[in-house]
Amino acid sequence: MVQTFKAQDIQALLQEWELSETAIAVLAKEPEIVTELIHARHLPLLPPGYVPTVVELLFDDVPYVRSEKGQLVYLRYCEPDYQPPFVEYRFDGQMAVFQVGGEYVVNRVEGMAQAIALQGLLHKED
Repeated sequence: MVQTFKAQDIQALLQEWELSETAIAVLAKEPEIVTELIHARHLPLLPPGYVPTVVELLFDDVPYVRSEKGQLVYLRYCEPDYQPPFVEYRFDGQMAVFQVGGEYVVNRVEGMAQAIALQGLLHKED
């Protein structure tokens, strides 16, 4: 079932997420993406040690980079100064990271990053 929202409901939800006014303004124009974000924000963090088979990078909901098993299989040209309104990283078809500007809306790789940092501390020699 696809959930639909009124504009004021979307606005209120985005404010609950404590996003900046800039991020709210960008996402308020994208109700379908907000629905995806709601779903992704309820998914668990990706586990430490998880290595995705397929990694996709989307700018403004358009695929620009795709890697399968570490091999680049798709690359769309992008102007060097292009600043997409939002960026999404998908791991194995699931939203892993979603950013508006530098602001994280979804960050499911946080646990992976913390585990890597902790491993570095544990293996650090004095």
